[in-house]
Amino acid sequence: MLDDLIPAGTFVGTSLILRQGGRFLYGVRAPQTEGTRTILELTGIGGGVEPEDECVTAGVLREVREEIACEVLVLESPETLVVRGPGLVERVTLRGRERPAAVVFRHWPTPPHQPWEAGSKVGGCLVVFLADLQGTPRPAAELPALIWLTAEQVVDTARRDVPLRELLAAGATITERAGEVLPHDAWARLTDSQEALALALGEKAATFYRALDGRRE
Repeated sequence: MLDDLIPAGTFVGTSLILRQGGRFLYGVRAPQTEGTRTILELTGIGGGVEPEDECVTAGVLREVREEIACEVLVLESPETLVVRGPGLVERVTLRGRERPAAVVFRHWPTPPHQPWEAGSKVGGCLVVFLADLQGTPRPAAELPALIWLTAEQVVDTARRDVPLRELLAAGATITERAGEVLPHDAWARLTDSQEALALALGEKAATFYRALDGRRE
C-alpha cells in the first residue's frame, strides 16, 4: 500500500506527470532574479497534502483545480518507482487504489539540481502520479504560465538551467495567464519531485518519460 512507503510524520507532497501528444505539462512560477539572470522555476502540477484531504489522490486533484482550472484523470501505474537518491531507485508493485508512477524522497532547501545535497537537514516525500487531462488547462492561482516540454527537455531542465529561448526554438510552448508576459531571456529550471526523479534515473530518465507517454526508442 502507498501508506506503507511513507514514514509517519513525513511531509507529503504531490505532483502530476501530465501527458499529451508526446509532451508534458508543467507550471511556471513567477520570475526570480539570481545575480544577473532571471530564473523561471518549472514545477509539476500539485502541492502539499492537507489534513482535510481524504487521501493523497484527493490532495493532488484539489491542487489541480486550483492551479490549472481543469479536471484530470489520475491513472493507476502497474509499477511504482521509489526514489531515494542518484541511482537509488527501487521498483515495487503496490496494492490498493493509489498506485503512483513514483514516490520520491528528497531534501529541502538545496542548491539547484542537487536535491540530495548533504547540508540540507529537512526531507520529505513527493508522490508523483501519471494523469491525463480532461479539458483545457490554463494557469491559475499563483502560476503565471504553463509550459509544454518534450521528454528530453524535461530531463535537460532537471540537469541544468536552460535558456527559455532554446526551449521555445526546440518546440516547447507556453500558455501565459492574462496580463502576464514571461521574459524570453530567462533561464528555465525544473524543480521539486520531477527534478529529483529525472536526476535519480540518470541516462534512463528520457526513456522513462517517453514510455509513460506510450512511446519507445
